[in-house]
Amino acid sequence: MMEYITSDGLKLYYEKSGTGQPCIYLHGGPGYWSKSFQYFSEDLLEKDLELVYLDQRGCGRSEHSPAQNYSLNRLIDDMEELRIFLGFDNWYVIGHSFGGILAVNYAYRFPERTKGIILTNATLNMLDSFEHQIHKGSEQLGINKEALQRNNIDEFMKKFNSILSMLIEKETYFNFQFVQLENKKFLDKIDAGLNSDPKFQQYVFSSKEFFQDFTLLTPKIKVPVLIIAGEFDDAVGPVYQNFKFENSTIRVLKSGHHPYIEDRENFRDVISEFVQV
Repeated sequence: MMEYITSDGLKLYYEKSGTGQPCIYLHGGPGYWSKSFQYFSEDLLEKDLELVYLDQRGCGRSEHSPAQNYSLNRLIDDMEELRIFLGFDNWYVIGHSFGGILAVNYAYRFPERTKGIILTNATLNMLDSFEHQIHKGSEQLGINKEALQRNNIDEFMKKFNSILSMLIEKETYFNFQFVQLENKKFLDKIDAGLNSDPKFQQYVFSSKEFFQDFTLLTPKIKVPVLIIAGEFDDAVGPVYQNFKFENSTIRVLKSGHHPYIEDRENFRDVISEFVQV
């Protein structure tokens, strides 16, 4: 078990393995953990990368913040403090789903420490991704589309949670994430020990700072960026089409939200090619 202590005194859990250039993995959720990505990806990626699997504060095996300090800047500080603790001059940053917001904000704040960014099935605009789910869900449920109150986070999230609940009740929501639902059952077994702070997700989903349009940062990012999308990913939707990085490569794989499970060889190959350039 590996831990480091942040500047505000929290013990955060990480694991480090593999050979090659260092790379930190940032999980989604918000409020998920790195265990499942490590399970599926270590044999795919660790020949090319020395991977650091971090459970974000309040998530998985890391300590919860008694002060509920889950701000965006604090999460970015945690990453930078870990880099310093591990002694890396710079590293690649992989962000999955919500983790894409952390990856891009880290690269924006610490460009000299970021060798490159890998965004896999990432959102940089939660309003756009949730709106995609609301409209897709309404279509599946036979509900008429209605104007959404994007300027009122509480009302917007009430609508999202209402649609989500109906989809889960009809057992159709997880088709948004998986091409094969057997993959979700297998993932659930790995996630059996997940014990995240529910206040982490509550903080993110009620905070204006996380609902900003972070695609506005993308033209300011100068490092190379690999964008991996899933052809059948309705968890974030086709939001990558709004990214405007100066130096990016886009690869759309035959998967849902988790290409490291559903299109493993192509996931490995596109990342290997990117980090060896």
